[in-house]
Amino acid sequence: MHGILKKTIVLSGAVLALAGASMHSASASVMSGQWSISDVLSSQTCSVQLGTEPAASGYGNSFETQNCQGLYAPISKATAWQWSYEEGLSLFDAKGKVVLQFDLDELDGLTSVGPSSLFLIMQPVRHDSKASGLSELIEKAVVVTAQR
Repeated sequence: MHGILKKTIVLSGAVLALAGASMHSASASVMSGQWSISDVLSSQTCSVQLGTEPAASGYGNSFETQNCQGLYAPISKATAWQWSYEEGLSLFDAKGKVVLQFDLDELDGLTSVGPSSLFLIMQPVRHDSKASGLSELIEKAVVVTAQR
């Protein structure tokens, strides 16, 4: 009996790990590609690449920037990204610390929410990005009707 319980726990852990990996790669396939980050106040822009392959740090998928130091210097430390419905898009440095965080907004893009003093918009570059629309990033509501 004890051996069966142990095997069930190990199998359950493996199933949860696979489910997490498939959810993670699903968001990567939707969001991967070329994006631009723009400062709302100065209109300064830079390019970023959201990769589908795992980052070397292990904190998400690969992330690369081009000319973003003038926009927000710490972004040059970002090496990984992750998407979650609860937190939005988080950019991580090699040690797993959140460098910058974005969430959905009404501008068909992602707006920076952390740190709060920034006013940055992140939008997919249409010709390269698989995220031609951000509708797939919105968690689907489940409507349940009760009949009596």
